Formats: sequence, C-alpha cells, structure tokens
Amino acid sequence: MPYTRAMKRRGWSYSRWVVAGAAAFLAAALGSDAAAQSPPPWPTAPPAPTPTVTPNPTPAEAPEAAPVAGAEGAQGDRQEGDVPKSEQVTNPGEVAFTDYRPFDLEQIEPEPFKSKWQGAVAGMRGLTRYSLFDGAVRFRLGVQAQLDGTAGDASGVFEEAYGAVDSDLGLRRGVIFAVGRIKDFNFELGFDFGADWGVDSAWIEGSKGGLEVWGHYLGKLRVGYIGEPFSLERQTSSFNTGFQERSLPVQTMAPGSNLGTLLHDSARSERMSWAVGLFSVGKSNDNNASTSLLSLTGRITWLPVYRDGGRRLLHVGLSGSSRSPTGGDIRYRSRPEARFVDFLADTGSFSADRVRLLGAELAAVNGPLWAAAEYIVSDVSAELSGDPTFRGSYVQVGWFLTGESRRYRTNSGTFDRVLPRSKQEGIHPFKNGHNGAWEVVGRVSRIDLEDGLIEGGELTDFSAALNWYANATTRIGLNYVFAQPQDRGSAHVAVLRLQYNPW
Repeated sequence: MPYTRAMKRRGWSYSRWVVAGAAAFLAAALGSDAAAQSPPPWPTAPPAPTPTVTPNPTPAEAPEAAPVAGAEGAQGDRQEGDVPKSEQVTNPGEVAFTDYRPFDLEQIEPEPFKSKWQGAVAGMRGLTRYSLFDGAVRFRLGVQAQLDGTAGDASGVFEEAYGAVDSDLGLRRGVIFAVGRIKDFNFELGFDFGADWGVDSAWIEGSKGGLEVWGHYLGKLRVGYIGEPFSLERQTSSFNTGFQERSLPVQTMAPGSNLGTLLHDSARSERMSWAVGLFSVGKSNDNNASTSLLSLTGRITWLPVYRDGGRRLLHVGLSGSSRSPTGGDIRYRSRPEARFVDFLADTGSFSADRVRLLGAELAAVNGPLWAAAEYIVSDVSAELSGDPTFRGSYVQVGWFLTGESRRYRTNSGTFDRVLPRSKQEGIHPFKNGHNGAWEVVGRVSRIDLEDGLIEGGELTDFSAALNWYANATTRIGLNYVFAQPQDRGSAHVAVLRLQYNPW
C-alpha cells in the first residue's frame, strides 16, 4: 500500500514502515501463523526442493516432466491454488520464466524482396508528399546527395608550388529541398549542407500565364534566389552533367545563383528558349564564381535540328552578362575540376569597375553519342590592372555503351537526367537485364587568367569519366583528371562519387 499524506497525519512515519517490513520478513522466515493468515501482497514462489544428487544418472533414472496445472487457462480463469505460468518450477533449484509470445512459422507468408522494396518506396513517398487545405497547398520533400572520395599524385615541381595532393572524403552536395504549389504559384526551396553550404534555391513563380504589360504577354516571371541564365553547363544541374565537376571556364567565370527576378519562356514549338534577369548580391563560392552588386544577365538557345524525340539534335546558344563587382573588387580562381583539391590558378583580388561576360555554346546528340563545347570571355574594366581580358574553353564528348541517349529539355535549353533502358542490348559488362546505363566521357578544358598586369596563371585539364547509372536516381562515377598548370609541373587526380538524386 503506498505511503500517503493521510498515513502521515495518523502518525505513520517512514521508520515505522521499515520496522513493519522487517517484522513481516522475519515472520515469513520463521513460518509463524500470523504470516500465514496475512500473506504479503506480492506473490512468492514455493521453496525449491533440495535435489538428490545421483552420480552419472542414466536416461532411465531421469525424471519425467510433470504436467503443468492450469497452463491452458487464461489468467482470469485460474482456480484457487494454481501457480502462475511465470512462477512454475521446471527444474529443481531454479525458476524458469517462460512468458513469451509464441508464433506459428506456417502463418508467415513468403514475400519476394522486390515487393517489400516497393512497399518501402511507396511508404517513403507517402511521407514526403503532402496535399493540404483541400489541395490548395501541395508540395514534396526530398534530399539530393553527392559523396566524393578524392586521391591524387603530383610531380616534384607541382608539389614545390602547391604542396601534395591530399586524399579526402567529403560531402560535395547534400541538399534538402521542397518543391510544390500554393494555389496559382509554383515554388522551390533548397538548402545545401555540402562543401558550398548555404541556400541552394528559393523562388516563386506563377503557374498560369505570366507577366503581361499593356495586354502583351512577355513571359514567365520568377522571383527569389535564382540561377542566372548563363552557360549551358552552368544551367544544367550538377546532378545531370557528364563529369562530376563543371569545366574550368565555367567554374571560374560563369555566375551561379543570386537574388533577383527572371523572365523566361520558350518559343517556336520549343525549338527556342530564352531568359533574361536582373540580379543582385548572393553567396560567393565554387557554385557562384562571379558575384555582383547589380547585374543584367541573359541567354538564348536554338535547335536547328531536333529529331526522334531529341535523340538527334543540334543546339546553339549565346549568353551575356554586364556586372558591377561587389565591393569594387573581383577575383577569378580555378581548381583542377575536383572540388577537394586546392586552387591552381588565381588572379587574387583586384579593383574593377565593371565586368562583361560573353559565352558561346554548341552541343549535339546523335543517339548514344553526344558532344558539347563552350567559349567564355571576361572583359574587365580595371584601369589600374591594365583592363585585362580572361578566356576559357572546353570540348567534351560522351558515349553511352548501353545505347541510351542524353536527354534534352527544350523549354530551358539544358540537358536532363539519364534514364537507363529497362533491357540492355549490345555492349555492357554484365548479362542482359536491368543493369543500368554505362557512359564514358572525355574532356579537354583550359583557362587563361593572365593579361594586363594580372598574372593569375594558365591551367589545362585532360579528363576522362566512367559513369554507371544504376537507375534514374542513383549514379556512381569515376573521374580522372590530368592537371597541367603552366610551368608548374602536373598532377593526377581521381575522384569517385556516389550520387543520389530523387525525382
């Protein structure tokens, strides 16, 4: 019985409880009649009989187990004198606690692993997709991830200039995002916890119609933290590029995401796309090489050839941007197309009044074969530095060994994710079946950051990639980069990436 305030008022102290408990224990030990008439409120097990020790008992001498009384009755149907199941003595000298939930193995129906996996996927989709307020708010949550392992070796001259190429394992990108619709507006929110952590995207756009001025439709309007429309490779998602990192001129000079407004659309049956926007400051990192206090950026693309649903196409594009460097300073620097290797070309910060970027792009797809090339020029107005002009270019060619084709998005003039065919035919490393897609890619890229009074160096990369697309969401890629900074030796860099990119 619990100790209460009423007992305290009647004079029951803790010491009396201790004395009473000790007396009850002594009475039970001596077998007094008072203890027998007033048993304690808790169940006690009967004393265990002293076993008779028989040396080397034979099977004939082993006692048979006695049947347990009341084993099949429920607890509420126990008869007086029955012993609870948890207190039954099965072996001399010990109590066996046999209360468990038995089950019949025949009642478990066999289920293929594939159906279990499909059920798990359906459950996850249910947890990540929401429709609220009678469908007025709909959105989906998701996670994108890229895990990179980097290793390298370098010549003695290279190590004297830059140090050794260290091995590293790191999260290149880890984006938590939400995309959806609130009534008549589409939105996207994303935050990157990877190497270039920070806001990845945050914008809203009308889902119907667009911007109209004096009754004339101009295009779709997007407002927020947006990627500036410049360069084919920059506009293509990093999860959909042939290489793990973008080429030297793109990572060095092409702007990334900044605050602003964007007007965009497609025309002529989506054979042409265009985008133009006004932008201001954003984060400065490897995903945004050129920040600006105020910039006007635009891009236009055209498909002179588009056949077989995009399996055969020719793409041409032109980009331009006029920029006011943030704080009046500008800096260009470039890594050897591996995020966890240090910069090999660097102009350092220098004063500049204005920057004009110009980019030309060309791409083609012919079944499993594809190619892309870009040329970017940065004309810097910096009188104290001799008004330097920096240049860069790249050419890359890819081939799907399993027959897929690089997909193209006509409404934005960019490449889309790879969809492996369900059945493979022809050349592949495994037997026919659901083996995913295999791709090999080669690239040569170059950046020149020396002009005027600026000596940022020159860098040339020769790269090769082997990509395995296990399915539409999972990809494993191995990149090899041979980096040659001017007059400073060379380095070999290998990067292995595990990527997950849900729909």
